[in-house]
Amino acid sequence: MNRFSKIILTTIILSLNIFSQFSRTEGMGSLSFSLVDKDLSLSPYDFGGNPAGLYLDEKESILKMGAFGGNDWGRYRRKYDAEGTMNAGISFQEIKTLGENGTFSGFTSYNYENRRNYYRSLKKDPYNGESFFFSDTTAADFRYRGPSVDLTYSWEPVSDLNAGITVSYQLLDGLKKQFSYAKTIYRNTEIQAGLTYTPFDRVMIGGMVEYFDSQESIEASDVNLLDVELYYFRGDNLFISKRSSSMTGKIKKKGIAFGSQFFWDNGDDISIGVQANYRPSDSKLLKPFSSSIQTFDEVEDSYAAFEYSDIQLKTQYKYNDDILFGIFGGYYHEYSWSKISLKDLLIWEWDVKKYLFGAGGSYQLNSSLLVGFEYEIASSNADSSKYIDNKIVKNTSIDHTIRAGAEYKVCDEIFLRAGFNYGFMAHDLVYGGDRCTVKKITCGAGFPLSDVLSVDAQLQYRITTPEFPANIVRNYINGNISIKLTAL
Repeated sequence: MNRFSKIILTTIILSLNIFSQFSRTEGMGSLSFSLVDKDLSLSPYDFGGNPAGLYLDEKESILKMGAFGGNDWGRYRRKYDAEGTMNAGISFQEIKTLGENGTFSGFTSYNYENRRNYYRSLKKDPYNGESFFFSDTTAADFRYRGPSVDLTYSWEPVSDLNAGITVSYQLLDGLKKQFSYAKTIYRNTEIQAGLTYTPFDRVMIGGMVEYFDSQESIEASDVNLLDVELYYFRGDNLFISKRSSSMTGKIKKKGIAFGSQFFWDNGDDISIGVQANYRPSDSKLLKPFSSSIQTFDEVEDSYAAFEYSDIQLKTQYKYNDDILFGIFGGYYHEYSWSKISLKDLLIWEWDVKKYLFGAGGSYQLNSSLLVGFEYEIASSNADSSKYIDNKIVKNTSIDHTIRAGAEYKVCDEIFLRAGFNYGFMAHDLVYGGDRCTVKKITCGAGFPLSDVLSVDAQLQYRITTPEFPANIVRNYINGNISIKLTAL
């Protein structure tokens, strides 16, 4: 068996997928607004991400265990992307209902990621919007591994008012397996608080605030005691190089996010949800500076500022017991600029706007078969001014996506699922290809093991093919399997 076959087989065995909580809808072609699903309901918790909605959303105690991950490969990639990436992991989630004392959710996972032939970059996220890179001279495998924990508590302090708080922590250690043998410690912390209030019957409003802070510490030292050479890139072409027996760098990111939600339903057949979010943040690249013979301080080498905002609307109309229609719309705006801090020199600005509209529906053909269909059209405009490289780029793309899925009830509580996606992008704003087609096939299953145990699983394969550059593709395969224990 060759190396490629082993990768595919291992991926399938591990049942890999990062979206394990949406196993049912992912198996049905990633349908998102055209059917009724417990995990995609029009509620502050599911649609708005508001932790205060947990108390309203979860009515039973459960324990869920899962395996997840993913694998991608192909020549359609950017300069600092890995040739291929495999990730795998296990997760555990407990939701505990405490009656009038509220609801608690605890989620923990351990993740493993291996980037094959990762080209030069020592940053975990080289394309995070900054116009600065931190790299060495080689392409090699780079692995990351570590745990993450999310704790959420939601309760009702007074009638019609719900509160919630979420605390998240992630820790990863990375290691480059060849020269420069860089080691990375990545730490991310988030805290989120929210409220929901029901001022009138069938009307709910919500608000939340979040603070996040991450730090990536990088150290490179050759195991053979040779000097290492690292590069502080500003833009794509210009850099400052440093050579020493040991080199360090640090990337700090922090920001705050605000969100609001509004929900209304007529108690019968129409439900509407609206959410709006605003998320300013910044990123700093720090490098050591010798202020004396024995003392080293950190100085800010480069700085990037970000502003992200969106507004989304989702509505569902229940025509009858068998037919449901759904509509989704959204506006997304992201703006960023980067500078060289020591010179206070602006080197890059970029501005991306996206408008999206989708419509679809689902039909219960009979007691056994449910089918769904969604169509989305998006218009994206990107304006990039990379002054340091004398590169001004403006792109507009009209994108189309079709999703279709089905769920078949074989017998009592045993379900088989399948789906298909087809997408077309006039211009891929992420990878840079023109006239790209995206095809995805999915499958899944759900069945009980006992009165309190049930299994859900899904697997999907996606391929992205640009017309230009020609004769290159990007492949993705992922899936998950989870076992849920429901308290009696």
